[in-house]
Amino acid sequence: EQKRRTDAKTHTVVNKYPPKPGTEKPIFRKIQCNHCLEPACASACFVRAFQKTKEGAVVYDASVCVGCRYCMVACPFEIPTYEYDKALTPRVMKCTMCAPRLEEGKLPGCVEACPTEALTFGKREDLIKIARERIRKFPDRYVDHIYGEKEMGGTSWLYLSGVPFKDI
Repeated sequence: EQKRRTDAKTHTVVNKYPPKPGTEKPIFRKIQCNHCLEPACASACFVRAFQKTKEGAVVYDASVCVGCRYCMVACPFEIPTYEYDKALTPRVMKCTMCAPRLEEGKLPGCVEACPTEALTFGKREDLIKIARERIRKFPDRYVDHIYGEKEMGGTSWLYLSGVPFKDI
């Protein structure tokens, strides 16, 4: 019932927004690293602690990180967080799109565990086609916009919504 953001121990958050006037259902929004196509966190990191994998995940190497936290400032989505409670070995923490699972040919954990099957995983161009088809088939259900297709140069996570994205 309160707006939350990711933190050092919580890499994915689902926020609930109250129903808009004239509607009866609340809106839920998943927040995690969007794994940008050109990640600002990686471009701000002068030691290259952040890397983009071929699968699309933006991953972090704590062994080279100097703790400057420029990545936190650079991220337009306020995703990377810092382990302030680890005085001697702090790390920058964020969703890794379950990169180790992807390397094994498995789905990201959130996709596999989603009880409503609201999450789909695949190649970005295929997902954009699926999204366009859903919008075409259900124009009353979705706003005609795929969030992440162009925002911030494009992201690996794409979103559909029944309300304008500015409202959530």
